[in-house]
Amino acid sequence: MLLHHLLTQGAARTPDKTALGWVKRDRSLSYAEAAEATDRVAAGLAALGVERGDRVGVFAHSGLDYLLAMFGAWRAGAVATLVDLSRAEALDRYFGDCLPKVVIYTHDYFDAIDRHRGVLDSVETYVCFDGAQPGAMDWADVLGCTQDPPAEVAAEGDIAHLSYTTDETGRPAGLCLSHEPACGAAGALAERLGIGAGDVSLGPTPLSGSDQVVVNLLPALSVGATCWVMNNWEAEGGLDVVDRLGATILAADGAVLTAARAEAASRPGGLPTSLRLVLAGKGAAPAEVKRAWQDDLGVVMGEVPAPEVSSWGSSGTVSGSA
Repeated sequence: MLLHHLLTQGAARTPDKTALGWVKRDRSLSYAEAAEATDRVAAGLAALGVERGDRVGVFAHSGLDYLLAMFGAWRAGAVATLVDLSRAEALDRYFGDCLPKVVIYTHDYFDAIDRHRGVLDSVETYVCFDGAQPGAMDWADVLGCTQDPPAEVAAEGDIAHLSYTTDETGRPAGLCLSHEPACGAAGALAERLGIGAGDVSLGPTPLSGSDQVVVNLLPALSVGATCWVMNNWEAEGGLDVVDRLGATILAADGAVLTAARAEAASRPGGLPTSLRLVLAGKGAAPAEVKRAWQDDLGVVMGEVPAPEVSSWGSSGTVSGSA
């Protein structure tokens, strides 16, 4: 199974159900809308020359268009290659490592893009999410592509998702997720934790890391549930957002779970009654935080095992298991 099939399968089962949402702009897409937009993005990327195995770099704030860029890259057979905004001063090192053909970025980081453009020889096209800029086309032209989507070219073992940490020397360390292993792990996790189509999962961690995909998006989408992404836990309302969305799952890291626990203690009404499960990557939350959620707040906390990943070599190849 390929990762973008999670949307097409959801569209076949429950086309009008909300699949993806973005808290900051209160925007959402149904499964049918998300699947159709994914096809359009894939067509737009293919029109730019993106082929199977090419890297599509994304350097932007989390949001609905970011999600569509990821799914569209997967649909086109490419690797969604995500670089966190905190790496702005070292873009040449990260994009120089993965050699993307297309880079999609957010307008307020134009200076960082422009500063490194001269050394990013692999990049043939720059796309700005927020409108055309010097040397960059408008994302709307990709999203609005009217050509037919490309044929399905990816294989289940192909790399789909490349994100970055740093190694012990400070050099970029790319971690790769492949289609079928990631889909299989997500389905197994959903079954183990009783995640179902009626759940609403909220993920307030950056889309540039693998945790957002592995902990929030894939388990919920694998069963036809709803996923929301959130840029800033405290600034955007914290537990009030959980309450408003009727979120049943909070998929977060240790910092957010610690803040949410403290907020529950002081918030009128305490913890929203909809919330039944919190998820974090294995080892992401301290033991005392896990105990507090389970013992003090009565909410099950599930740890998501590290997915099967490969390391991305500096030559632009997979260099082995991690």
